[in-house]
Amino acid sequence: MSDEEDRPDEEPESTSDGEEQPEQADEQPEETVDPKSVTSDPRNARKLGQDNRAQEKALAALLGERGPIGNVIVANTIGLVDSGAQSRSASYGSVPSGPVAAEVIKAVTATFVQPSCYHELRRTLRERSVVLLRCPAGWGRTTAALHLLGRECADGVDKLNPDTSMRGPSAALGLRANRGYLLESLEADQAAVLTEFSLDVWRAALTAAQAKMIVLVDAATPVRDRDLADYLVETDERPDALALVRAHFRARLAAAGKPDQELADFTEFAPLVEEVVTNARRAQDLADFGRGLCRVVLGECDLEDVRRGFTSSADGAFREWFDETLADNDHRAFAIALGAFDGMPLHTVTDAATKLARAMQAAELPDRRDRRRQVFRVRNVSLVEKAEAEIAASVEDTDYGSLTVQVVRYRDPHRPRRVLEHVWHEYPEAQEVVRNWLRRLGTSPDRQVRARAGVAAGLLSLTEFDRARLQVIEPWVDDHGEWGRQAAIAALRVPVLQPELQPLISRMITHWLEGEEVTDFHVAAVTALGALPIMTADRALKLLRKAADTDSARMIIALAGAVTNLALDADRLPAVLGELMRWTGSETLQVRGSGFHCVVQLCTFLEVSEEGSSRPWPGLLWIADLDRREPGRALVRGKFTQRAAIVELLARTIEAPHFMQDTYDLIRRWTRIADRDATQREALGLLLAELGRATGDTASLREHLIAWAGERRGPAAAVPDLLAVMDREENRP
Repeated sequence: MSDEEDRPDEEPESTSDGEEQPEQADEQPEETVDPKSVTSDPRNARKLGQDNRAQEKALAALLGERGPIGNVIVANTIGLVDSGAQSRSASYGSVPSGPVAAEVIKAVTATFVQPSCYHELRRTLRERSVVLLRCPAGWGRTTAALHLLGRECADGVDKLNPDTSMRGPSAALGLRANRGYLLESLEADQAAVLTEFSLDVWRAALTAAQAKMIVLVDAATPVRDRDLADYLVETDERPDALALVRAHFRARLAAAGKPDQELADFTEFAPLVEEVVTNARRAQDLADFGRGLCRVVLGECDLEDVRRGFTSSADGAFREWFDETLADNDHRAFAIALGAFDGMPLHTVTDAATKLARAMQAAELPDRRDRRRQVFRVRNVSLVEKAEAEIAASVEDTDYGSLTVQVVRYRDPHRPRRVLEHVWHEYPEAQEVVRNWLRRLGTSPDRQVRARAGVAAGLLSLTEFDRARLQVIEPWVDDHGEWGRQAAIAALRVPVLQPELQPLISRMITHWLEGEEVTDFHVAAVTALGALPIMTADRALKLLRKAADTDSARMIIALAGAVTNLALDADRLPAVLGELMRWTGSETLQVRGSGFHCVVQLCTFLEVSEEGSSRPWPGLLWIADLDRREPGRALVRGKFTQRAAIVELLARTIEAPHFMQDTYDLIRRWTRIADRDATQREALGLLLAELGRATGDTASLREHLIAWAGERRGPAAAVPDLLAVMDREENRP
């Protein structure tokens, strides 16, 4: 094996067995791809869905979530064509910037336990309209803020962008009546310059708007206590630990449709409950513990499984297992690789473990003559047994369909994270080896490997974010194409869950967008704006608008992907449609072109599973029809219905010379779907009638429909019904 392999500042050229490094050599140059071949081809929706799911599964595995997290098709939700699964992002306890879903507020209310400072917090908020809540991390401060704002503000709660300035509300913020606002983390620099005058300005603006705001401040962050005393509520007393466990236990029972029972009804839980609540863990740990006990009642796991994740004796057993039971580097490398790739195929884990073991050996034995390894020394069964893992059958999603494979995973779903954190905190000599190992795996041709390597690196970045940014995340972005970019975005999925890191990541993404020439960092920033729930939709779309002034193929593809990912959240769709109306009406040719590409991709990629229909609906057709059937829904730019916006966007795209044929092709595709599913014909006929009025060219639509019906295996059944609906609408008085 070459000595070059483990130098931190250089990429290795090869290994002793001839394996080429890095592995991204065969990736197609991005600028050679025609954007239309991506945005108008429904098969590419599957790829986008696979990329999204790979990152979701990687994050779920590392956070101890087993099962299909965020990947289940639910009727009447927006998904991706042929993606095989719903593609909405799971926030894993984090609150994305923007409107907080009513379901989140409802879930918070169902399990809320009032802290001792709650009445003072409520009184100050009512009197001052803005309040600083300072308490330790893990106290449950976000939950308390959401609960109070949800009760005090009838029209909902917004989480502000993490880089919102506290000097005073900007005009762009647009404070609304009866609305609550949450700033989840106040940076030390912001806190240092925060004055009573600044808060008085906020108070006046909030009072005038009949709105309220809570700003969360970490206990270690200094503020001018004397100057800000009227606005500051401070406590270090945690909510009742037992009450928290009990609340989440009962809420999980109710969610499972089971009769209400008290925790005290299960006497076998008592010793474990006493031990856990006595240790005064974080509020999130106590919530997880309560839900874990409910899973025991539901028969989803054993009490011993819960004990392993929450007791101090389990911590001691874990250290003994890693430090003593795993007797050599081969077993430790397998344990670390399984931490990063838990639940993946056995061959993937063993391959990654072998590479890590070689890197460990190279670090310990720099003399190349001492690097011989015994190929048949360690068996898979030994590695799995020593790791306290298990082999199971699972279904893997490949480019050509589903495949049953053998996967390996820890018996304890919380162990992957514990292993990686243990190695990182306890073994400083291993940090560089593990960091370089993950960096190389981040450019693997396997999207699952890229995502897992990225998320693992993201976990390790929590204690050294800037170092990880400089040594892993930005090197992935810089000249490693789409594969490296995917690993970098996956790496940011973990730190973006931490409120204190969100302002840094927000500024980093904004910095990546600077400059006129399109670089890998520009493309990565655009991708991140669609993938990471760090900014409000308005803020993300404003930054994307600046990037849309381009004729770069890879930027246009990235823009369309970002807009599509934003549109998968139904709450953000009105903002997306409004922004595309702005782009497609722009006087700048490049911005208009980018907008048309995005419209075509949304029409091509999005679908909705409607109950009673034999085929999924085209997503924008379903949204347009829903607006017709349920008037009074969310408006686009404050004045257009979503239906009117969709018709206008289609009209503009069909009138654009370079996109006319693409638009007719997607209408033809919608017609073929309606041919197989009669329930869609009325909705499509009505939309085509409105589109004809908007363009003033109903005749061309009719001619195309008739031509398509005459094709071999054409939509002969649907076209007469569509024409009948169009005739009816034209003759309507």
